[in-house]
Amino acid sequence: MVQSKFFGIACGVAMLAGAVSAATLPTAKDVQAKMGMGFNIGNSMEVPNNPTLWGNPYPTQALLDSVKAAGFNTVRIPCAWDSHTSGGKVTETWLDSVKTVVDYAMRAGLYTILNIHHEGEGGWFQSNIGTSVDNTIDNKMKTYWTQIANKFKNYNERLLFAGANEPGPNVNTWTSQHVSTLMHYYQTFIDAVRATGGNNETRTLIIQGLNTDIDKSVASAPVSTFPKDKVEGRLMFEVHYYDPYQYTLMTSQQDWGASEPIQPQYYYGDYTKASEPKRNAGYNAWAGSVDSKLGSIVHPQEQFAKMKTNYVDKGYPVIVGEFGANVRSPELSGSDLNLHKQGRVQWHKDVVSAAKQYGLTPILWDMGNESNSGYDNMAYLRRQSSPVGKVLETDVINAMRGVYGLGNYVNNGVTHVEDFINGGSETQSSSSNGAESKSSSSGTTPQSSSSVEKNCDAMMPECGWSPEELCKAGFAEYCDGTALPTVLVRDPVKLHRDGNTLYGSGKIMLFDMNGNLVRFTNNVSAGQVQMQLHGLRQGNYIAKCKNSVLQVKIR
Repeated sequence: MVQSKFFGIACGVAMLAGAVSAATLPTAKDVQAKMGMGFNIGNSMEVPNNPTLWGNPYPTQALLDSVKAAGFNTVRIPCAWDSHTSGGKVTETWLDSVKTVVDYAMRAGLYTILNIHHEGEGGWFQSNIGTSVDNTIDNKMKTYWTQIANKFKNYNERLLFAGANEPGPNVNTWTSQHVSTLMHYYQTFIDAVRATGGNNETRTLIIQGLNTDIDKSVASAPVSTFPKDKVEGRLMFEVHYYDPYQYTLMTSQQDWGASEPIQPQYYYGDYTKASEPKRNAGYNAWAGSVDSKLGSIVHPQEQFAKMKTNYVDKGYPVIVGEFGANVRSPELSGSDLNLHKQGRVQWHKDVVSAAKQYGLTPILWDMGNESNSGYDNMAYLRRQSSPVGKVLETDVINAMRGVYGLGNYVNNGVTHVEDFINGGSETQSSSSNGAESKSSSSGTTPQSSSSVEKNCDAMMPECGWSPEELCKAGFAEYCDGTALPTVLVRDPVKLHRDGNTLYGSGKIMLFDMNGNLVRFTNNVSAGQVQMQLHGLRQGNYIAKCKNSVLQVKIR
C-alpha cells in the first residue's frame, strides 16, 4: 500500500535543490567502498505503465527502512521510462513518482542506484543493439537521461545512475560493431548526465557489460572500448550473476542438444543428493558428471577474479547488479525441500563472500512474489502482504550479513538522513520504524516521540504498533473501514489530503500514473484551494500544487 503521508513530506525536502551550488562528489572507488551489499526492488518501478501490475505494491518508506535495517547499504531501483512518456518526453508526474521512491531510499541512508530497465520483454533499448547506431534510440537515451539527471542534479553522492539493464539479448555473437554501438549509447548517457551540471558533473555513473555477462564482457568489452568521461574516476561497471542457471532460475526441462534432457537442479554445495546426481548444481549433461566448481564457491571466485583483473584493477569498480536463486517449492517438499534450502543458504553466502573477496558490490534480486509458482519464488523481504518489510529468508540474510561481520538480523531500526541534497551535512533524525521526525538545523538529534522510540525497523503490528497508530500514520488497511486516516502528521505543507479532500495553497492538478490530467481546480474555500476526490476510479494518482507532490490512493 502507498502511504500518502510520506509523499507529502518528501516533496518539501528536495525542492531546495535549485538554491544550492554544485559539490565535487567522491570518486566511484570511494563511493563503492561504502556500498556494502545491496537489494533490488524488483518487479515494481520497472513494470511498464503501472508499477503495481505485477503484484507488488508501490514502495513505501517502511519498506526502504526495512531494507536498510536488514543489513543492506545499497538499493537498486529498476525503473521504466519509455512507457511513461508524452510527446517524446517523460511525464513530470512519473518523474515525481520516481523521486518519491528515491527519497525514501536516500532518507533511509541507502546508496541508491537508479537505472533505465527493460520495460517488458526486450524493451525499447535492451533488445535493439545493432551493428550501427539507431538515431531514434540514441535520441531517447539523451532525452530521458537529460530529464532524469535534471530531476536529481543536486542529490549527493549516494545517488548513482545506471545507463541500462541487460543490453543485447538479441545479440547471439558480439562483434566489435555491436560493442561500438552499445558504447556509443553509453557515451550519450554519460554526456547527457554531465551536461545537466550541478552534482551530476561528478556523480558516479554505471555502464553495463554485454548481456551483463561476465565472460562475454571480458572477451569483447575491455576497458579500451569504454566511453570517455570528462571527469576522472567516476564510472563503474555492472554484471549480473545467476550461475549455474539450471540451479538458480531454470524451471522446466530443456533440450539443448545433449545426449539427455537438461533438468532443473535443486541441490548445492555441501547439501547435494547422492541418489539424484542430475539434480545437483553443476551437473553436466554432455559429460554425464558434476562439475564440482559450479557447485561450490570456486566458480564465483573464478568469475569475480576476472572482474577484478579486467575492470577493478584498471580503475572501474564493479557491481554485481543482480544475483539470486529461486526457492524450489512446490517442486520439492519435506526433507528434499529442507536439503535444498540449506544448500541455497550456502549458495548466497558463497556469492557474497566471493564478491567481497574481489572487491565487488553484490546486489540481491528480489521479485516480491511469495507464491509457489516456481520462477517468481524469489522474495527475501515481504512486500505483497502485511507486515511489509518483514524478513522472509532469515537464514539467507543472516548468511550474507555474516560475510560483512554484521551478526544475525535483529530489528534494531534505522536512522533517517534528511539532508541528502548537494552533499550537505547529513543531519540525522531517529526514525527506527518508518515514521518521520524533524531534522534539527543545528545537526543534533531531536527528541523523538514515544512512538518513534520503538525498537523496530517498520511500522507493523509485530513491532508493537496498534491498529489505531497505524491508521493515523496512513496505513489504511488498519483503519476500521468507516473513516479514512488523516495522513499529514507533520508540519503543514503546500499540499495535503484529509479524507476525501485535497488541500493546497494554489491550483491543484490530479494526474493518473501515466501522466494524464484527470481533474484540476482553483476553487478557494476557507483560505485554501480544495479538490474533492469523490467519483474517481480506484487506483493511484499524483496530485501537484506548485512544487508540492502527493501520491493519492483511491480505494
